[in-house]
Amino acid sequence: MLSAMKPLIGKVLTAQGPVEPAVLGKVMMHEHLHSDCYDWDKQCLVDVEKPIEPARRELLMREAIPPLRACNDHGCHAYVDVTPPPWRAWPDFMVEASAAAKMHIILCTGFYCEMNDNEYWVKKPADKAWSFMRTASLEELTEFCTKEIVEGQHGTSIRAGAIKLGGRNPILSPLEQKTFRAGARAQKATGVHITTHCTQMGAETSQLEIFDREGVDLRRVVIGHTARHLMDPERRAICLEWMKRGANFLPTNLGIGADDGERWRPLVEAIHEIFDAGHGDKLSFGLDWAFVSESAPFGACTFVPPPPFLHMFTHTLPAFRKMGLTAEEEDYIMQRNPQRIIPVQ
Repeated sequence: MLSAMKPLIGKVLTAQGPVEPAVLGKVMMHEHLHSDCYDWDKQCLVDVEKPIEPARRELLMREAIPPLRACNDHGCHAYVDVTPPPWRAWPDFMVEASAAAKMHIILCTGFYCEMNDNEYWVKKPADKAWSFMRTASLEELTEFCTKEIVEGQHGTSIRAGAIKLGGRNPILSPLEQKTFRAGARAQKATGVHITTHCTQMGAETSQLEIFDREGVDLRRVVIGHTARHLMDPERRAICLEWMKRGANFLPTNLGIGADDGERWRPLVEAIHEIFDAGHGDKLSFGLDWAFVSESAPFGACTFVPPPPFLHMFTHTLPAFRKMGLTAEEEDYIMQRNPQRIIPVQ
């Protein structure tokens, strides 16, 4: 670890500065306040990070901040904003949003996936990945992430407190292997945790093998979007083997619709099994609620039901409790585990 980070050991790096983990309360570990990935008017990938426009700021302050602030009424005082550059909001807006929502926001540095052909917004090769990911060397990518954590984003003192890395498929592409290696090296230099995009079964192993080869303490890694992984008995057994080695797993997209709550019962049963096996300290939750432009012009997502962010407490957790999620399991998942994972270590 770099000497500049050692005084921050045990602290959480938030948009408004370092805090003690106890003030976080419950934590949503995977949300997006602003993920502007594609310009639908110009029909091109957003490839340059820039300050937020007034109309966009007004939209978020009106539609996102009130429900986010209401999460405090349920004991949730923090979330990890996992949007990587160049699609996240400008850092000064995230400070403003944090203050307005009375919410500790952990910002991310890092890199998203290399997209597949004809997926979401991808219409041409240039749409598949941020150009900086393609042109920068491993060393330059590592330096970029490290600087955003140690010094701040875009010349400010507003620092990232986590590293987001994305892998789209079970086998990482050469470009994704480069970004994962860079993120691993930045993690070792700074002590913040890594959180990943891991939607397909099998990708968890490809991702964790890279971190393991790079010498990352797997207790500092959260493998995201893994509800389906844990609900599948064969894949759950593989995840449990990684949990034994320290890795954390993060089910997301836990939207409860009017008639589909029961589809999550296998996840609750899997959680019981994981706790019974002694690895309940390796789980956390995120909704993946997002204001995003991945499939249409920027606006509220449609892949998780409303209300934004607050859905976790008004719909998801109450439904999970009815399915048997215990108070102890919920406490570990929503509070104890995030407060252990997020601080600099």
